[in-house]
Amino acid sequence: MIKEIIRNLYMITLPMPFRLKHVHVYALVHDGKVTLFDTGLNTPETFSILETAMKRIDRSIQDIDRIFISHRHGDHCGMAGRIKAASGAEILMSDLDHAFIRIADQEDRMIREMNLFYLRHGLGEDALVTLASILKGFKKMTGSFTLDRPLKQGECHMVGDWTCEVLSSPGHSTGHTCFFFREQGLLLAGDHILPDITPNLSPDLFEPSFRPLKRFLESLSEMRDLPVRMVCPAHGQPFVNFQERIDEIIDHHRERKGLTFASVRKNPKTAYEVSIDLFGPNLPEFDQFLAINETYVHLVELVHEGLIEEEIRENLSFYGAIR
Repeated sequence: MIKEIIRNLYMITLPMPFRLKHVHVYALVHDGKVTLFDTGLNTPETFSILETAMKRIDRSIQDIDRIFISHRHGDHCGMAGRIKAASGAEILMSDLDHAFIRIADQEDRMIREMNLFYLRHGLGEDALVTLASILKGFKKMTGSFTLDRPLKQGECHMVGDWTCEVLSSPGHSTGHTCFFFREQGLLLAGDHILPDITPNLSPDLFEPSFRPLKRFLESLSEMRDLPVRMVCPAHGQPFVNFQERIDEIIDHHRERKGLTFASVRKNPKTAYEVSIDLFGPNLPEFDQFLAINETYVHLVELVHEGLIEEEIRENLSFYGAIR
């Protein structure tokens, strides 16, 4: 499906075989070319749908001259290498997220780090085996690619007669980036600000000092006063209540942090045990992984605030209130 948002800017909806059924990528037509913002997963179906979308605006894959990528997850960068091979398009994204992709390509290292982290936080070995299998499936839908130019906070790129401002927005990933068209009041938000859900926040296994929740909330606050008239997200429909939505997300995480603290107030628990308190015991394996991630990033902030402490017993991390 393709929809013109404003003149020459198109939202292309691409399918995903997950619980979240779609991802939007955006195409800006200019000077006989197309600049693409995110790409979708690397599957034959997705590529075919993108080809059809290009034909509907009288363009082709070969007309794509640049690909701006919001972040490292496969539904946002999966087809970048394939499109580049077909068109010669330049690929731009944060060097932080591209570095993560290069490391994650070392499958043995990725699985080793993943096992160490999630076992330490209470996820069982059976769930880890299933998770590794799921992640291998994801990896097949994320092609490798070289980075032509790293994006830098605050720099501007001309796309035809549009000016695209690069906004660093860490949280959902270490190097997540949004794209702001100030004259049009338009924000391409990736997964940073979504209309109906909050993006999953996960630890960076290769950069343990990164605090996803802290940086996410900081980056939301930093962009709150931008003159945004419309937000174009990667999931869900474009929306206009920019500042209100930021406030809702901040309030959500304040509430979630309070519930996390309540879970460990009486007895120390692993992140997995806290996640069961918060999300229930019957989640599918991949959702258990997401729940632990969300829980862990809130526990980290409670530790930094001096409200709880981490104690390691028999290679397990337990979190409990400081008495």
